Amino acid sequence: MRQPHLSRRAALAAGAVVLALTGCSAPREAGPPSKAPDTPDQALARVLIAEKQHTISLYAALIAKGSGTLAPYRERHEAHLAELRRRFPGLTPAAPSGTATPQTATPQTAAASPSAASPPAASPSAVAPKVTLSRLRGLERKAAASRPRQIAGVTPSLAQLVASIGACEALHSRSSVKAPAPPAAAGATSAADLGKLGKALAAEHAAIFAYGVLGARTTGSLRARLATLFDAHRERRDELRALITARGGRPVEPEASYALPSIPSSASAASRLAGQVESGVTAAYLELAAATDDTLRQYGAAAMQESTARAHTFAPAITAFPGM
Repeated sequence: MRQPHLSRRAALAAGAVVLALTGCSAPREAGPPSKAPDTPDQALARVLIAEKQHTISLYAALIAKGSGTLAPYRERHEAHLAELRRRFPGLTPAAPSGTATPQTATPQTAAASPSAASPPAASPSAVAPKVTLSRLRGLERKAAASRPRQIAGVTPSLAQLVASIGACEALHSRSSVKAPAPPAAAGATSAADLGKLGKALAAEHAAIFAYGVLGARTTGSLRARLATLFDAHRERRDELRALITARGGRPVEPEASYALPSIPSSASAASRLAGQVESGVTAAYLELAAATDDTLRQYGAAAMQESTARAHTFAPAITAFPGM
């Protein structure tokens, strides 16, 4: 029997009915609203908060075993954590990744991880490494080494905070700090960045003058130490001069003399003044850590660790936020 033939108009009408019926079926369930991606500041803050929580717990474990002298170290990390939480209220820490230490995480991996707000449960077979002072100092050393790299791309205020935290961690690690490698010459450098380089150079000029005075008023091993630092600051001065010139700026010249807070009359007074000089240099490089150019930021953050370590040799007290 011949099948009835549907006209083109009838077929279109039937299709419209099917579409209408389909559209009137049960509505799709709305998914959860998409979460806005982290800003670079938030991504880095998540990593830092996780690091600080982990480090504080390690110090607490050692202190509970009788290492009471480590309490000030834990307190400085608690100060770092409190400042991060003040700046980023309600921000959850980045989730740990496998067995890696928190210092190996990066803002980029924290931002990309969808489970950053809910850390996965630890594997039953995972064995926590033994908490030792040498392990803690190793973590501090790795953390300090990562800070200059981490401040690329974040806001100037957070860059300065992280650079300052890194200087504190460098002291905690009890390891030597390498002098920063000068960044390569760039094309156009902003006037603001050149101004920050100029302030760092001015601080070096002042340090050279101060160490000249200190060297003339001390003897023995202290004078030898001061002479070594005098030469180191002259090398940094020449380095900054070349850097500023290569970037199209004009290096500032030294003043004829500088007003010192005091004229030392003893070895202890000379040591205190040397510590103050290095603290002033740290503050100058803290400004450079807020430069627009990321290579200058890294240079400033690394130089902060160096000057903070020098200051510590004269004034052993450690602050949670050197330079700030």
